[in-house]
Order: sequence, then structure tokens, then C-alpha cells
Amino acid sequence: MSRVHKHFSGSRLTLRKPAVCSKARQKGISLIEILVTLVILAVGLLGLAGLMLDGLRNNQSAYLRTQASILAYDMADRMRINRTRAVAGAYDGYSTTGTDAVTTLPACASSTSGCSSSDQVILDKAEWTLELQGGGNMVLLPGGVGSITRGSGNVFTISVSWQETQWDETAGERAVGAQQFAVDFSL
Repeated sequence: MSRVHKHFSGSRLTLRKPAVCSKARQKGISLIEILVTLVILAVGLLGLAGLMLDGLRNNQSAYLRTQASILAYDMADRMRINRTRAVAGAYDGYSTTGTDAVTTLPACASSTSGCSSSDQVILDKAEWTLELQGGGNMVLLPGGVGSITRGSGNVFTISVSWQETQWDETAGERAVGAQQFAVDFSL
């Protein structure tokens, strides 16, 4: 049974049989279709790889910001515990890169009797500095720097900054820039 297609031309209806293509004419069509499909698939996979790379970069940025937040709140908690010395000014103006940066733990750190409040300040500063600078084998923040400033009364600001590679729109390339996280609190 042959098929018949109806074809309208103006007001007249004509009947035509479908055109029959020779086998020789169709030989390369499936190969071309496969190649086009592979090109489309390759472009899609490249796009997916780009999205995954952006996701990894954003994940790294979020990780560094989280580490900075943890380190800033860690020092705030240390100051809350040693409130008397913090209010007396023992933590004022401290910077992990300044001349007063402490990296040596006091003897009381390994003592079973614990530290006095003044030795606790030294211990807090030393541990915080070592965490920021990546003491041991682990660097929490690349180029990590911390500072404690005192505002009016008993309001303190703890700032943590680090170096991070990000896209620079003006330069049109990736560049290393300083990032900062700060927490304000009062005692």
C-alpha cells in the first residue's frame, strides 16, 4: 500500500507520492548527525566544567570567610572569659604582626594548675597568633592577620584579614587581594 500526500496549491488539490531517496544518498547522514551530536555534547560538557570550577572557587571563598569568622569569635570568647583583664586593657591594640606579637606559649600552658589572668592573656594572644599564622602543618588563612582595637568604653573590634585570589573586573584577570572580617562586641 503506497502512501499518498495531499498537496494544496491555490484552490486546487493535487495528490503526490512521497519522494523516494536512494540509499547512496543517505549513506553519510547518520555520521554527520553523530558528529553534530558530539559537538553539542562537547560544548555542554565544557560549560558544565566551567560551572563546576566557579562553584569550587566560591566554595573556597566561603571556607576562608568561615575560618576568619571562627578565629575572630574565638578571640572574642577568650576576652569574655578573661573579662577583668580585657576591661583593664590587656588586649587593647594587639596585632598578630605587630612588634608585640606573641608566639611563645607561657609555662602555665602545660601546667596542671592553669594560668593566672595575666598569663592567660599571653596564652590567648600566643594561641590566636599561631592559629592565624598557621602554626604547625595547617594554614587556616593564607596571609592571616588579626588585630584587636578598643573603641569607646568597653566596645572592642576584632578584625581578621587574609589574602585571597579573586577575579578583578578592572584588570580582567585574577588577582590577589586582601579580604577582611570584623566583629564588634562589648564587655
